[in-house]
Amino acid sequence: MLKSRMSYIKKDLLALIIALFFSIVLLFSNKSNQVYHLKFQILTIINKFAYPFSWYENILSVKAQNKVLKHEVLRLTLLNSELIGNKAENAKLKELLNFAKQSALNYLTANVVNHDFGISSQSLIIDIGKLQNLKKDLPVLDEKGLLGKTIYIDNQASMVQLITDKNYRVSIRAGNERVLGIFLPTHGKYGILEGVRKTSVLNEGDIVFTSGISKIYPPNIPVAIVKSTNKISNKPFQEVIVEILASINNLDFVFVIL
Repeated sequence: MLKSRMSYIKKDLLALIIALFFSIVLLFSNKSNQVYHLKFQILTIINKFAYPFSWYENILSVKAQNKVLKHEVLRLTLLNSELIGNKAENAKLKELLNFAKQSALNYLTANVVNHDFGISSQSLIIDIGKLQNLKKDLPVLDEKGLLGKTIYIDNQASMVQLITDKNYRVSIRAGNERVLGIFLPTHGKYGILEGVRKTSVLNEGDIVFTSGISKIYPPNIPVAIVKSTNKISNKPFQEVIVEILASINNLDFVFVIL
């Protein structure tokens, strides 16, 4: 009895659904203004209910796209950094090649393997030594000017005393008159010229070269550039401040003159 009643209910429900379906089809097939207005209202209600789902889906899509874009930005950043490094290295090698073409001196190229910046002295280590015929008191340069001299030689490495060492001295000539003087480092990349007569003419921007008087340094190696001069009335020599030309803080390769 119960089963037959349930089957009747199911049949009635199915008939109702079919009737509603055909009613909706017939209703929406009508092209009257009232039907269009009803369609519009129904679609508006559906859109309101569907909006949160659509918004959430868009958020997920934007998040996924943002993740992809972040990966692309990282890749491009790393690539850009690599290109900048290659550009700097290329410029450095061009300077070295240009120096090699212009220099008539006999020299060896060495890699800087270690810096040792102490309180009383400054030095660096290069990767050539006795096996490459190096000895003590050989001039060391970069492509811009004098860096120092060798002070200790091992079989495969050497120690270089930098031009910024407080104990460093080198005889120089400066200006159009090629006046003699002594270069002394003071602080950082700066130094002074001692013994330049007050009557000598020196101008800002003049390049200071090795004099060639010393047995260690050949003549005409660039040492520094004049930054300022000052002539004091009660002193026989003028005060000359210079800036070292060599790249003391950016050393990869150096040249040792034999």
